[in-house]
Amino acid sequence: MSRKSNNISILQFGEHLISRLRVRRSVKGLDVLSYDFERGDWSSRDGSFDEALKEFVAKHNVTEDQTFSVIPRHEMTARILELPSQDLGEIAGMIRLSAEEYVPFPVEELSIDQCILQKLPDGHSRVLAVFAHEDVVNAHVKTLQYAGVQPEQIFLSTACLASAVEAAKGARGCCAVVNLASEGLEVVVVCDGRFEYGRAVASSLTPADAEEELRVEIRASMSAYRREAEDGEPVEQVYLCSDWTDVAPYCRELMHDFEQPLEPADFARSLVKPGSADVPVLTLASFGAALLAQDRGAVSIRLLPKSLVAARQRLDVKRKAVQLAAVAAVAIAGLGVLYGQAIYQRRGYLRELEARISQVEPSAENIASKQEQLRILQNQVGRSGSVIELMAALVDLIPPTGMNVNRLVYSRPEKLEVFGRAENLSQIENLAQSLIDVGEASIPHFARAKQVYERNEAEEWGKKVWDFCIEVPFPEEEAEPEEGQEEN
Repeated sequence: MSRKSNNISILQFGEHLISRLRVRRSVKGLDVLSYDFERGDWSSRDGSFDEALKEFVAKHNVTEDQTFSVIPRHEMTARILELPSQDLGEIAGMIRLSAEEYVPFPVEELSIDQCILQKLPDGHSRVLAVFAHEDVVNAHVKTLQYAGVQPEQIFLSTACLASAVEAAKGARGCCAVVNLASEGLEVVVVCDGRFEYGRAVASSLTPADAEEELRVEIRASMSAYRREAEDGEPVEQVYLCSDWTDVAPYCRELMHDFEQPLEPADFARSLVKPGSADVPVLTLASFGAALLAQDRGAVSIRLLPKSLVAARQRLDVKRKAVQLAAVAAVAIAGLGVLYGQAIYQRRGYLRELEARISQVEPSAENIASKQEQLRILQNQVGRSGSVIELMAALVDLIPPTGMNVNRLVYSRPEKLEVFGRAENLSQIENLAQSLIDVGEASIPHFARAKQVYERNEAEEWGKKVWDFCIEVPFPEEEAEPEEGQEEN
């Protein structure tokens, strides 16, 4: 299904007139694009009317817009009721239970709708209730569908007239608006912007007999209103409108026949935005329907069959599901593209890194070789744990008198052996302990120093002296990889 424009077409049709008011959506007033109508003498029995409507729809491209239709009041029953509730759900239940009091049909065969006209201080409500036989509504829908139109909604002419009068500026006090339609005549009474009364009769009016029909029906409607609204306000003004003819001549002819002044309903032109297309007739029913189509009407009655509403809701759900699936598919495809692009970029980056590695690898290997050489050289020249450092520390520990060291054996990386002579044993013990103390403090190599032997066998300068040997085992973790032996 092609996407419809945001414009609105209001269709009214019968066997003598087909009209279309086309408006652009707006937040204030009616932005009229065109008003098209055709008169004829068609018949539903021989199919000529259905064909005429189909040709009209095709000629004016009606299906491109969101289309709403108006069903005439005389084809159904409408009542203004006072009910003891202000909850629309409760009101709907009350009206459905009492439907057979107002129409001679089972409730299962009826299309019923209602709207609250006024909430009263005592908790009651004034309600407009409409009872339409399903055959009437279904026939209306079938005619539209044959012409290729799927209506967005079906409005009641009475609700359209009342909504137009309440929205327009200029209607004085309590007024009656008489609509001279092609298929009948309808009267609504609006007092201070509040819908009070409605009446409709079916008739095929022609210019020749319209004047007399108006005279009779206006009198009958005023009398009926006075009877039904004994405590209501009297009608002060009568306005005349029509969807097919100029009503000014009728007003001139009939102005002296009634107690109230009779004028064309020119006040309704205040609904049309300046700069809009010209509307040659005062089609208040179409004006009100255009307001209702934009949710700006005061009296809202909707007669689209529930089966069609449910089917449309299912179609909307299906359409939204398809749209959601399409969005999800696009999102997944987009994620796939992004993932593929990320993989491609990552592989490109890896290739670039591999190329750089191949370029710097020889230099890196050369640097690693140089580092190894430097480490070996450092081990060779480093003073920590070297024989020079150990000898220097040992010399500092030997007392200046009473002891000689005559031989050192440095077995790298195993141990250091100190051979010498001392005047007494205490000097030997002191040297061994001093080595241990230094080992714990600063030179770990001395930490495990121990006396190997001490013998009183030698004589030096006429004195008995002690030969000794102190062994210093090196820690295993400090062992050097190089083997050898040095003596001094």
